[in-house]
Amino acid sequence: MAGAQVLLFIAFCFVVVSCAFGQELQWRVFLEPRFMNPAVSVPVPGAEKTVLTAGRWDGQQLQPFTKEEWKSLKREWPDFRKQTESLAQADWSQVEVVFNRDKRGVIRCAELRCKEPLVSAAVLAPDFPSRFEDTIGEDILLVVPNRYHAFVFPNLAGSHTAYAREVQAAYRATPYPVSLELFQISGGRWRTIGVFENQ
Repeated sequence: MAGAQVLLFIAFCFVVVSCAFGQELQWRVFLEPRFMNPAVSVPVPGAEKTVLTAGRWDGQQLQPFTKEEWKSLKREWPDFRKQTESLAQADWSQVEVVFNRDKRGVIRCAELRCKEPLVSAAVLAPDFPSRFEDTIGEDILLVVPNRYHAFVFPNLAGSHTAYAREVQAAYRATPYPVSLELFQISGGRWRTIGVFENQ
């Protein structure tokens, strides 16, 4: 009888650990509009309308944590952000990158598209900027109008302005808009340098 109880206890512990690990695989940090007032957020440097949000991927949508859910995790933001980096990189397997070129074949823009609303998390992967070093350059510009869609531009004066209509249309295209703010990513650091005015 004692042996059976030990086996039952071991099985119970395995289920508990497996469930906890499964929950950690759902954790995400993603870009979110400030007007949504997410309970757990960190500002993007210089941004007025965009924040980094802690939440989870439920298989269909990114769900921001409530204050109670965040408190129950007993995690500090830097540790949580670090733990979600590998998940953001894994989300890239679902992202399609389409390069738009001019008549001379020079890349004007890279469009990031995903059937799942994971682009706003995937762009936070540590190796995100390096994915464009050989095509767009080491320094890039990024706008994430909704969770499914983003645009990457070369860091050239005015290079992004020709895409204003596309960016604005993407912002209005889904029930999950993110931002019209334009971010510059250089040396792994983000800063906000402008905004596509919503017309």
